[in-house]
Amino acid sequence: MLKLIKRCSEYVSGYREYCEEAFDNRVIYFRPTNPKLIDNEWFSRTKDWYDKKESGQIQGQPISFHFWAVDDEKFIGEFQLRTELTPEILSGIGSIGYAVRVSEQGKGYGTEILKQGLLIAKEHGMDKVLLNINEQNIVSVHVCEKLGGKLTDKIEAYNDAEGHHIMCRYWIYL
Repeated sequence: MLKLIKRCSEYVSGYREYCEEAFDNRVIYFRPTNPKLIDNEWFSRTKDWYDKKESGQIQGQPISFHFWAVDDEKFIGEFQLRTELTPEILSGIGSIGYAVRVSEQGKGYGTEILKQGLLIAKEHGMDKVLLNINEQNIVSVHVCEKLGGKLTDKIEAYNDAEGHHIMCRYWIYL
């Protein structure tokens, strides 16, 4: 059974494999950490930074919670929740980001990760979340709409991984 857990050292090797699959397959949506950066000290080196993001202690960064999706001890993907609606969130990364490792796609994990993530957002007192999705990412558009996402608008966007693209902005009311 899939569950979302806080980042922990136990699953770093699975996270590295997930990142390797993403980079090997040239995934451009919700690009994870470059796997070359994930060495034996990566988790301990980054833990303090992630902890500070959760408590809003990083200047210029929204409060952000990071979860890893695991199923029967296997690393499946990740989920990120940003609880503030800053201009960057509204026009860029959105309140939610989620991804499934390439070898596990097409098995319903994306839907389950987002479904559980919406419960986490509600636990954080949010009454709505914003998903900003590249319109070419039809799988994520489908998952979002299946879980109640309402298309608000489409805007021109740019980021290094996706280049210039049309971004669909979806609200999900909790």
